[in-house]
Amino acid sequence: MSEERQKQKEQDLHDEEDRLWAEALQAEPLAPANPSPQEDPPEAGAPPQPAVQALPQDVDADLMEEFIAESGEAIDAAEAALLDLEGNPDDMEGINTVFRSFHTIKGTSAFLGLDRVSRLAHLAENLFQRIRERRIECAGGFADLALRSVDVLGELLKAVKAGLESGQPVELPSDFARVCRILEDPEGNGITADGEAEPAAPVSHRLGDILVSRGAVTREVVEEVEATRGDEPLGMALVRSRKVKASDVAQALRSQKQANSQKSSLRVRTDRLDRLIDMIGELVIAQSMVAQDRLLLNQRNYSLARKVNHAGKIIRELQDLSLSMRMVPLRPTFQKMTRLVRDLARKEGKQIEFITMGEDTEIDRNMVDVIGDPLVHMVRNACGHGLESPRERQEAGKSRAGSLWLSARQSGGNVVVELRDDGRGLDRGKIIEKAVQKGLIESGQDLSDREAFELVFAAGFSTAEEITDVSGRGVGMDVVRRNVESLHGRVQVASERGRGATFTMVLPLTLAIADGMLVQVGEERFIIPAIDIHISFRPEKAALSTVSGRGEMVMLRRELLPLYRLNRLFKIPGASRNPTQAILVVVGEGERRCALMVDDLLGQQQVVAKSLGGGIDPVPGVSGGAILGDGRVGLIIDTEELVEMAQNLPSSGGTEARSAA
Repeated sequence: MSEERQKQKEQDLHDEEDRLWAEALQAEPLAPANPSPQEDPPEAGAPPQPAVQALPQDVDADLMEEFIAESGEAIDAAEAALLDLEGNPDDMEGINTVFRSFHTIKGTSAFLGLDRVSRLAHLAENLFQRIRERRIECAGGFADLALRSVDVLGELLKAVKAGLESGQPVELPSDFARVCRILEDPEGNGITADGEAEPAAPVSHRLGDILVSRGAVTREVVEEVEATRGDEPLGMALVRSRKVKASDVAQALRSQKQANSQKSSLRVRTDRLDRLIDMIGELVIAQSMVAQDRLLLNQRNYSLARKVNHAGKIIRELQDLSLSMRMVPLRPTFQKMTRLVRDLARKEGKQIEFITMGEDTEIDRNMVDVIGDPLVHMVRNACGHGLESPRERQEAGKSRAGSLWLSARQSGGNVVVELRDDGRGLDRGKIIEKAVQKGLIESGQDLSDREAFELVFAAGFSTAEEITDVSGRGVGMDVVRRNVESLHGRVQVASERGRGATFTMVLPLTLAIADGMLVQVGEERFIIPAIDIHISFRPEKAALSTVSGRGEMVMLRRELLPLYRLNRLFKIPGASRNPTQAILVVVGEGERRCALMVDDLLGQQQVVAKSLGGGIDPVPGVSGGAILGDGRVGLIIDTEELVEMAQNLPSSGGTEARSAA
């Protein structure tokens, strides 16, 4: 009985809120005080005036910032739940998530005097109250309206934040009045649950992904059961098929619930967190200088050395902990891509099944925003160029719905983000033809598949026959490469004609700290990132050779690699000239692998990466610097840029190599 009374109490409270809001809406017109151009066009020749709302005079800035941050999280949760509801409209937990998000924003914004925010949230909440009561279904036009409400609410909160920072009135989104009017009477404005005959909303099999990742079932079995389960929940259908144990499904469901549960957290200003990490970095440098002090090493005071080593261990753990505080999951970024695929699929008239994996993979907060743009361009190209229309796919013997996979995983010290589709793939011949037309390569030039596919990253390059608002202008893929390389990462392309394409971004976990190999060249010391090093060795005389037009080469395990001398690249005197008395460090990937010649390896260590500063011009082949244990600065080598610089230098080291050897 107590539970029924509680439900009745909640319903009575909601009805009372509806009554009060109905009175308020009758007393005040729905449109803002200064109507937008769409609602009331100005006189001819007069510029359109944006609708605005003044912030309360006694606004508490700190409280308002807290509200905006929490509301942003609520909007993200609502959008994720809405996208899931399109695949499963009867998911009451998802419906309640959206309802609670609107309800919370409505109450808090009303308390803060943000009546426009409160009004929009209240009308959207009413829509979901009807969905909760099963009077309408979250599908078709109602799903579109709910997502548009989330968008406008997000835009309105951004406008409130901008107004708070500038002290100016808040500019209402241009669609605000229209969305409010439709929410007040959706059916009267032509909204129905039958928005499309063939919904193209992306689907995500999260339970199946968990089971596949744990090896409990294969992807093929999940897809087979998914295609025949009807309205039955996926977990129950898998158990009934006897293809997976009930205990495995129960464990996967528990993991899914834990991943969606809210953990206790404390909100901290990002500038304070960044300052903390910087100070811990300075502490690491100071401890390294103490540990390598000659006075400590020469006196052989073992008790003091043990204490210094113990302090170093604590500082390293503190550094790892502080860096983990700045790590955030890729889930919000993946969620934005889910929404992007949904909208593009509807616009292009395509059926796209969007599958995400590894959303909980973490990456440095400062890198999340930078990889957002590359992902947007890659997804737009996959939807616009890569995946065919349902008719084209059917004629090619494929399913009408195309598949797009977005996954993330950690690999060593890197995060690997992969976007794969089962579309038409890259047309090597067409790419080369366009590249010749644009003068990027010469006609008849022999290119490997990797070199041909990398031409798509050239600025202004596009193979599209016509320009649309989705793709075709040749803008985007050059942004992908530029942004990824700015993070000291790399992007790779693989494709098979008619089978699809795969774009892979390999990024470091964080830019604040780097594991590197300290090397010596003459009197100078450099740091080569450990993730770029494959092997280091001292070559035999018989392994060295000179190839016409390519310069010095070294044979390693039946592979002929270019040999570049760091002393020549950086013009360092006093370095070793004989490769058989030096060390070769193999770096790079695939056909760009090469051997860098250094005098000696001084050891591997963790360094705090620092910018060279604005007063120093960019140094080719150098990404930054780090303070070493003796207080001197070691330059961190950018291997990709260094190899490119070396390849562009004239090969003149053949006679030097032969005479030295």
